Formats: sequence, structure tokens, C-alpha cells
Amino acid sequence: MAVIGIGTDLVEVARVEAFAKRPGALERIFSPEEIDYCLSRKNKYEHLAVRFAAKEAVFKALPFDGVAFKNIRVLNLESGRPQVHVKDARAEGLTILISLSHTRRYATAQVVIEQCN
Repeated sequence: MAVIGIGTDLVEVARVEAFAKRPGALERIFSPEEIDYCLSRKNKYEHLAVRFAAKEAVFKALPFDGVAFKNIRVLNLESGRPQVHVKDARAEGLTILISLSHTRRYATAQVVIEQCN
């Protein structure tokens, strides 16, 4: 496997909270599964912010342009480990490794993309 992209992003939780309070805003960026997961958490804005940071980091790392944020989904496995799914045929054969972290004020994500062929 060869590394073909890296990305990182840092987001202020307060900015995502302000955005999330606008009608219809979440649905433009997040999948229904992401929204359900985040809104069910105690610190919902931190969880939304870290997923937004993840989408930005993936977008920066992808070796092609034109993927909508809504087509980048960040979900958790049963173990709690985050996993990324990109709904785009050009993402076939790519492995996306991701690390997420957040505090009350900031959320960050780091991504490494490998070509599996």
C-alpha cells in the first residue's frame, strides 16, 4: 500500500454549534446516521464539530476533487472506533485511516489515505 494523501483540520466547537442551530443546516452537511449519533450524545456539538473536521481532513487528503461533504460519512464501529465512507466511485480501492479528538472548545481530525492496489 502507498500513501497517496494526508489531511488534517481543526475546528472551533462554538462555530459548529452556531451553524448547527440554523434551520436545515445539519442536513446539508451530515448524513441522517451522523446526525442521529451526534444528537444522541451528551456533548453533541463536540461530536458534530469533530465530524466536520473529519470531512474537511478527508476532503483535503482525497486525490480527486468534487466530493460533497454529505458524501463523506464518519460513523463509529461498535467498538467506538471511527470509520470513514466516501460515496464516490473514484474512492474504490482506497483505505482511509482516521483519528479524531475533541475538547469543549476544539475538534481535530487527521487522515491518511492509502491506495490498496
